[in-house]
Amino acid sequence: MKENTIESIPNLEVFETEIEIYNSKLRLLTWLYEELKLFSGDQKNKINKEGQALPINI
Repeated sequence: MKENTIESIPNLEVFETEIEIYNSKLRLLTWLYEELKLFSGDQKNKINKEGQALPINI
């Protein structure tokens, strides 16, 4: 039983790292959304169009 716990610890560290990355992406997208709300019509559409080309899965 103890061996299984020791073997699963590296997997837990990887999982925690993935959660941190996901949370960082979520905070960034939330910030970008809030910033985008400040722009009006044509500017918002241009920024949105350019943003669609950005890679999100880094």
